[in-house]
Amino acid sequence: MRPVPERLVPEQSGDPHDTDTLRAEVREFIAEQRAAGKIKPTVDSWLSGWDEDFSKAMAARGWLGMTVPSEYGGHGLSFAERFAVTEELLAAGAPVSAHWIADRQIVPSLLKYGTEHQRQTYLPRIARGECYFGIGMSEPDSGSDLASVRTKATKNADGWTVEGTKVWTSGAHRADAFICLARTEPVDAKNRHAGLSQFIVDLRSPGVEIRPIISMGGGHHFNEVHLNEVHVGDDMVFGEIGNGWAQVTSELGFERSGPERFLSTFPLLAEAAGQAGQGGVPRDAYL
Repeated sequence: MRPVPERLVPEQSGDPHDTDTLRAEVREFIAEQRAAGKIKPTVDSWLSGWDEDFSKAMAARGWLGMTVPSEYGGHGLSFAERFAVTEELLAAGAPVSAHWIADRQIVPSLLKYGTEHQRQTYLPRIARGECYFGIGMSEPDSGSDLASVRTKATKNADGWTVEGTKVWTSGAHRADAFICLARTEPVDAKNRHAGLSQFIVDLRSPGVEIRPIISMGGGHHFNEVHLNEVHVGDDMVFGEIGNGWAQVTSELGFERSGPERFLSTFPLLAEAAGQAGQGGVPRDAYL
């Protein structure tokens, strides 16, 4: 019989109550916003709750760019503090989608792979709630096979020409930019992950066409983004040419490890629990 390990998870380090004061401040802020009629809690607020005024109000409290170093306009706080704020906002169904992608995965990606120019260009604006990003990964007919992307980037005299289509791009019709995964070399059958690179694409550039994808409930936060000979300067090459797979999987680590996956519908659960025995919850309460 194989021995049973003494612990299945590592011991927790630090005091779990270190963020109690911060959590209380966030709850007070949300209560003030609700009382003023500025926000209404919704499910999936990180996808559909686009409210730039709310994002700017958060930034004024120092709750955007929390882990960004001060030299880039951030606050130099810990990931634990950022996580506490994130949990409270999601549990309350606050409208966070305007800044969500930028703060969640673009910030750490820029800090890890971005040039000094790119960091100075985007990080202070993200921390102020003035710059919003989408995700340029998925493509039609690719499913979850990210290595099968067909978007191409071709070198030219003063930069790159990007052609292809991205899909399920949340907030693209409102966002400023996205980091686009593209092929810069032909597919190598023996190493499909090679020859991929990333580019920061201005979503208002000539040649960018954004088509809405309307959900069954009538909502619009997903989009198809068509890139028709879109010019990207050399200064917007993200990371290293050919290193796209390592970079994009690093970015996905931040995307898939957040609490939004289990807190998306918490506001509805909380409302249902609160109304239990009182006639139930209206069918359209959080739609």
